[in-house]
Amino acid sequence: MRLWLAFTTFCLGLVLTAVGLVSQLENRPLDMIVAKQSIEQQTNFVLIPNSVLTSYPGEVRVTAKQIGQVFLGAARESDIEAWLGSTQFTKLALRIDPDTEVVRLAELQSPGDGELADPVGSDIWRDFALEQDTASLRIPQGNETAVLIATNGFELAPREVRVIWDLPYESNPLAPITPIGLGLMLIGAGLAIWAYRYYNKHSRPTRRKGPKPPSRKGRIKVLSQAGPGPVSERRAARGLGFVSLMLTPFLPSGCAPSYSSPVLSPNPSAAPDILTPVMTKSQLERILAEVVLAVSVADENLDRESLEVRVDGPALIVRRSAYNLARKKDDGSAPEPILAAPIQLFLPSATDTWPRSVMVVTGADDRLQLLVLRQESVRDNFKLYQYMDLLPDTVFPEVAAESVGANAVKPDSRFLQVAPEILPEAVGGLLNEGLDSSWASVLDGENQYIVDVSAVQRGLAETLSNANVDFAHALTKDEPVLLATVDGGALVGIYMTDTYTIIPKLPGDAVAISGDEAILLGTGGSATGIETRYGAMLLFHVPVAGSDARARLLGASQQLLTAINLGAR
Repeated sequence: MRLWLAFTTFCLGLVLTAVGLVSQLENRPLDMIVAKQSIEQQTNFVLIPNSVLTSYPGEVRVTAKQIGQVFLGAARESDIEAWLGSTQFTKLALRIDPDTEVVRLAELQSPGDGELADPVGSDIWRDFALEQDTASLRIPQGNETAVLIATNGFELAPREVRVIWDLPYESNPLAPITPIGLGLMLIGAGLAIWAYRYYNKHSRPTRRKGPKPPSRKGRIKVLSQAGPGPVSERRAARGLGFVSLMLTPFLPSGCAPSYSSPVLSPNPSAAPDILTPVMTKSQLERILAEVVLAVSVADENLDRESLEVRVDGPALIVRRSAYNLARKKDDGSAPEPILAAPIQLFLPSATDTWPRSVMVVTGADDRLQLLVLRQESVRDNFKLYQYMDLLPDTVFPEVAAESVGANAVKPDSRFLQVAPEILPEAVGGLLNEGLDSSWASVLDGENQYIVDVSAVQRGLAETLSNANVDFAHALTKDEPVLLATVDGGALVGIYMTDTYTIIPKLPGDAVAISGDEAILLGTGGSATGIETRYGAMLLFHVPVAGSDARARLLGASQQLLTAINLGAR
């Protein structure tokens, strides 16, 4: 009986352990989900929307295959749709087979007749991959990211597309039946050892002295008239073991680990209800490196035309004027370089419209630059629009984090204490009249730029006592750039011109000039008059309307544009 009990217990534990391990393997959590599709429609662009990429948690990888060039670009879905415009493309949607728990991608046609374009090299991409035959891209985190699949925009898009979700690690809880089975196996082994020792101790034959007892002829079975007697212990154990073995397959049904497959319950991220930044930090570093490289190459050759690739607006006007002056000096001098690193501050605008702007502070403490990058339309690249050196001891206002972005402020906003079109007049008043100007109550004139330029104007007027000297300051037609600050005000970048007109008071008198003005004019003086014009890119912090604070000049960059002889008109 003891050996039977041990055998039954051990076998019961063995069956429970085996069933538990099988159940553990069958219910282990998935480590990835794969959806693939062979594109059947004739299309040049395939869009995988954000709702598909965020259907399941974890890191997402997109792979595309075809013979030849393969391009994958990740960007905000709204930016990709704006880039596609009215161009025909195919959008992929998620489809799930509940019976087989298989995920696939379905094709949705978006018709259009818009102009085709090459997506390679566009600045809208947060990340991209350009490979031969096969390209794979890990999608940056963010619940707005979508993926565009193409070749060069003019040929058919790759046919084989696969989306892979690498699911977060999820521990597989141990089924209770497994340790129970292991415990029963140990108990059965212990019972077997105990039964073996008991058998050796009590079942050995012992020698007896005296005559050998007669052998028994057999047991006489006596039937009782009262019916069968009680069942023996051995028979009871056998019955218990049989019942246990029969019930074993049914025990694990309530003991398997609880796990529900995520395949049948996709959960796409909801679209944000606020505007988000137009650019990421890694995206900025790539774009800024390209801009600075283009400018440095143009600086080396003083090449006016190549600047247009990555420079526009006031920056283009000022840089070209610097090249003109450098050529006339003929001493190999070049304008001060644009700094790409280190990045001290990054302020992208938060908008879904164009044009859009980004401000970035680069350089070290001995020279800090503020660069304004501007994108006119979705298919244009960002270009350097303004640049200026930050003034010494400048206290920069608090701005939004780069992950949040700053709201773009309209130039005619009524929430600012000073309208942008008034700033040139205020600067001009302080330059011409000093702190006695009525504009001193609007704009803080105690900064290095206004002090230095005002001193130059006073010195010029005192030196040229035989001439009438006039100083005019005006805002150009170039659009100002305004990004909101945390205090409700705005950073305002403007481009203005300072025009100096010098006319002799009496006929026969002549006025003399020197320095860069004389080099650009080609002579040291004039009997009829001289007009010099400067371009100034200025950065202000304008407080919110109703504030007691004055607007402050944070950065400035001035460049001599022209010097002409008035008599030559």
